[in-house]
Amino acid sequence: MKILDRIKEWMGRRALLKEAHPDRRPVAKNLAQAVKVGIIYRVADEAAHNQVRNYVKKIKEEIGITRIMALGFYEAPELPFFLHAKLNFDVFCLKDLNWYRIPHGNVVQNFIAEEYDVLIDLTVHDLLPLQYVLAKSKARFKVGRMSETNAHFLDMMIDTAGADSLSQLIANVNRYLMMINAPKEVPSLN
Repeated sequence: MKILDRIKEWMGRRALLKEAHPDRRPVAKNLAQAVKVGIIYRVADEAAHNQVRNYVKKIKEEIGITRIMALGFYEAPELPFFLHAKLNFDVFCLKDLNWYRIPHGNVVQNFIAEEYDVLIDLTVHDLLPLQYVLAKSKARFKVGRMSETNAHFLDMMIDTAGADSLSQLIANVNRYLMMINAPKEVPSLN
């Protein structure tokens, strides 16, 4: 990263930390009890995008949640062919960032304004544009990977034990979200 890009990133992070809402009151919710779910992720390549698509499909089929919206970030000026016009998937790229690397535009603003029951952060590395979306989102419960910078924005952080694998993060997030406020089984009297 060039020195000018580092300065921009530093200024953007500083502005973001000032704007963070520490007075939020999170509402922990089991994934099976959620009605609206939001997912943010980094589109590193087509394989990563397909992993997130498969996770969304799994949530829809196994849990029955139909209102899922995923927002991806692609680190290039233009979007590749595999990211265009998918239902429930929006993507923004470098041209959608301002000088401080803060995202703008209708796609990002619409995602931020939506009140999700659960917002899942599937980024395996800290990225300012996605952390901005995470911090500004009106979601009631925010879940993602444990990191020092995510501590300001997440309600529940999941330790990935140093693994930088998207598939492992998806599996851990799914497992822990199904444990939260899980209905207790009533013992049988027979």
